[in-house]
Amino acid sequence: MNKTSEFLLNEYQRRRSSAPQLTNAQFAKILGIPSSRLSDYINGRRIMTMSVGKQVIKGLGMGENDFIHLKNLIEFDKRKVKTLLPEVQLKEDEFGVICDWYHFAILALVPVKTFQPNANWIADRLNIPVEVAQAAIERLCRLGLLQIEDGKFIVTHKQLETSHNIPSESLRRSHKQSLVQVLDNMDRVPLDLRDVTSITFPMNRKKIPEAKRLIRNFRRKMATLMTQGPKTDVYNLNVQLFPVTKVQK
Repeated sequence: MNKTSEFLLNEYQRRRSSAPQLTNAQFAKILGIPSSRLSDYINGRRIMTMSVGKQVIKGLGMGENDFIHLKNLIEFDKRKVKTLLPEVQLKEDEFGVICDWYHFAILALVPVKTFQPNANWIADRLNIPVEVAQAAIERLCRLGLLQIEDGKFIVTHKQLETSHNIPSESLRRSHKQSLVQVLDNMDRVPLDLRDVTSITFPMNRKKIPEAKRLIRNFRRKMATLMTQGPKTDVYNLNVQLFPVTKVQK
């Protein structure tokens, strides 16, 4: 699966989370391209041109920065040879795991007591396309974060130590995905299965390093508490310490 394929699948999945009945044909209509061509792009049989990329961004209602991102993906796919050099593949895999939330969600799913080691089950539990789940499984295996032995999934607990500098934009994309998940699913998840609260207060900016340490310790304690006993679900804990006033240097 190439990078433009993942871009389209991720956007399709994001929209399907708020409109579960959305079909491939309907999504193609939104993009302004034939459904057969969308299928070719998703399955890697064709790489979209820049003009098609502009049409896709327009259909999605995205802006110039999004087009630049898609343009870079198109150029990457065009440069990519049929068999990627190992270091190029590694770089692509590292970026993918950092950028897209479902990679770590798959690793977290493995200990769940009802876990089934196949892409169809994983896709259903995470509400992502099967193709995305399969590509993510393969990527995790290439990075040594996941092993499959006799059909059994084994999480290696290897730390992802990237051999390349991860751009800040990739990390921002990951953070944005976490926030979007909450927004898209707020009305679907019962109150007794979620907790979303906030507090606004005046703050001394010099205290930020200490605040970050407290948040980091809290995350670790929460993870220790919630992983005790049989695992039934995968949760994402987001803690935001973010200014609401205009930031001044």
